[in-house]
Amino acid sequence: MTDTSLPSASAAKTPATATDQSGLQAWADKLGVSKRTLFAGIALPMISFVAIAATLTVAPADERQLILLSALVSVAAGIAVSSVGVYGGVLVPGLLLLGVDARFVAALSLGLQVLVVPLAAGSHYQMGNFSRSVALPLVIGGVIGAFVGPLFAAILPKDLIVRVIAALIIIVGVIALATLRLRGLGQPRSADDIPQARVGGIGLLAGFSSGISGAGWGPIGMTLLILSRIDPRQAVGSSLVARIFMAAAAVVGFIIAQNAVNTVTPNWWIVVPLLAGSIAPMIGGAVLLSRLGRARATVAITLLSIALALPSLLFGH
Repeated sequence: MTDTSLPSASAAKTPATATDQSGLQAWADKLGVSKRTLFAGIALPMISFVAIAATLTVAPADERQLILLSALVSVAAGIAVSSVGVYGGVLVPGLLLLGVDARFVAALSLGLQVLVVPLAAGSHYQMGNFSRSVALPLVIGGVIGAFVGPLFAAILPKDLIVRVIAALIIIVGVIALATLRLRGLGQPRSADDIPQARVGGIGLLAGFSSGISGAGWGPIGMTLLILSRIDPRQAVGSSLVARIFMAAAAVVGFIIAQNAVNTVTPNWWIVVPLLAGSIAPMIGGAVLLSRLGRARATVAITLLSIALALPSLLFGH
């Protein structure tokens, strides 16, 4: 009797456990992610919500509306970067529309990219979407351009900076939309046929745009790399890795420029909410990409960037 009852007790527990596990796995399979990724997708928004709520609690009353709206803009930017690799193109015009100082916006966008982009770059690197012959000239050109950009921006009036940034975002958006259908054309180059001087020039141009505005690296760099027949997967992964170094160089440039021309009006209350909001939808953005497809997601996010930038171009601050 004893021998018979023990197996039946353990057998009674097994189906319940198996059912629980299969339920979690079924939910993860439905979303097309692993269970670990599903947990991260749930945990990140919860942690981010707590960080934003804590900031709202301790912030002065007159700052709370800006904090909340900035957090919403950063959520949109987080979805954009995790789905199609665009971050500053959404974050920057959104913050300009809220009246945040243009130079502070650009520096903040690049500083946040140093923290946020490695999450996306790491996954592409592990998947093999990385080419050293593409990434290295991108890093060299991007670092130079991104360092010079802030020094150049420091000598321009604030109102002009706002309009220059908005114009760059709109131009980049139009270029991205115009060339979207060209991205699948042409045979990708082989690994030993990478035009490194041209890739370095692309990094210089995209880095300079990002150094001035905090936006443009993804759309400008990616569009020109694809038109140069760099394999799209290698272009995305290599560009994300290079963006980390570019953004860090731009932050240094902004620090030097601010010391030389002390005209930046920072708002430190929005920094934590922006970081939390950017990280919260990282898993959701990847799921969105799988649902919509890269082309449709790119069109939607590019149109959002243009819509946010138009008022700043027309009216300034």
